[in-house]
Amino acid sequence: MILWFENQLGDIRQIAHCENKDEVYKEIDNFIKKANAAKSKGSKPFKSYYMRSWEQDGRTWYDVGSHVEFFFTTEK
Repeated sequence: MILWFENQLGDIRQIAHCENKDEVYKEIDNFIKKANAAKSKGSKPFKSYYMRSWEQDGRTWYDVGSHVEFFFTTEK
């Protein structure tokens, strides 16, 4: 499956190819860590306190608590 990230502007980009949901969770965590590392010094890091998922329109969506940015997977 392919993992995608959709930002608050609706821009979508491919993040990774994953074999299973465990890999999806790992890649989402890695993405958040890299995004925090790229922030300027003194910027508040994003902290995900939960992760929930649901099926919609043939995709599995992942909410990590940002309210405006989401991850999702597609089969191809």
